[in-house]
Amino acid sequence: MMPTDAMSWLMWVIVARLLALLWASALLLACTVLPGRPRRARDENEAIGELSLRLARGEITANEFEQQRQLVLTAFRP
Repeated sequence: MMPTDAMSWLMWVIVARLLALLWASALLLACTVLPGRPRRARDENEAIGELSLRLARGEITANEFEQQRQLVLTAFRP
């Protein structure tokens, strides 16, 4: 005769591990397939704000500011 308590305990452990493996693989698949978070306008505004500060400090010229601003705008637009 088999001890049923030990077998049922072992089955619960196996089922719990399989369930954890299922959730982990579903999460990994979702992270791989789904795109990342969309870029927010705040990121764009922060980048342009940083460019404005660099222009105000004299680190870049007005032409460089405009070129880099255009790059930022194209990078954040789909």
